[in-house]
Amino acid sequence: MTAEAQARKLRKEAKMQARRAQLALKRQDHGGPLAWRGWFDGSAHPNPGKLGIGALLLGPNGERIEVSEAAGYGSSSDAEYAALTAVLKAALGVRPPPVQLLLYGDSQVVINDVLGTAAAGAKGLETQRATVVALLEQLHDVTLRWLPRHRNGEADRLSQLAIAGWVEEDPPPLAV
Repeated sequence: MTAEAQARKLRKEAKMQARRAQLALKRQDHGGPLAWRGWFDGSAHPNPGKLGIGALLLGPNGERIEVSEAAGYGSSSDAEYAALTAVLKAALGVRPPPVQLLLYGDSQVVINDVLGTAAAGAKGLETQRATVVALLEQLHDVTLRWLPRHRNGEADRLSQLAIAGWVEEDPPPLAV
């Protein structure tokens, strides 16, 4: 395949991915009256570097659970997986457990990896994926969706707060 043909193929794939993202937003499920909604985000400064995770879980009766934690060192994908793990653990701590859980994140790598929509699993993230899958199996009716970064502001703010509060002398272990 020539370089020009390869470039055309990559442009076409990028265009298709953007179109799928637009369609996913239009189909965004707002859930039923008992649905819990969660947003998660992870940050690495620099990448790789210090990790901060943020998550917000909102219940149908106004419940609000926030997570903002330092999460060790690693890549941005490590941070995103740690944030997804944190929001799932928060949901598992809710009593009674959520009947329906709608989760949103801005990491296509992590969401595609968990949903199995990527051609191959993300290398180096197998342990994190296994942890998330095990947590998902403990919950009922979970929907995991990608959303653009600008629509994930609260989770991003919480992850940035975690990094801002990071204490260099005593780094926490990597959360997985």
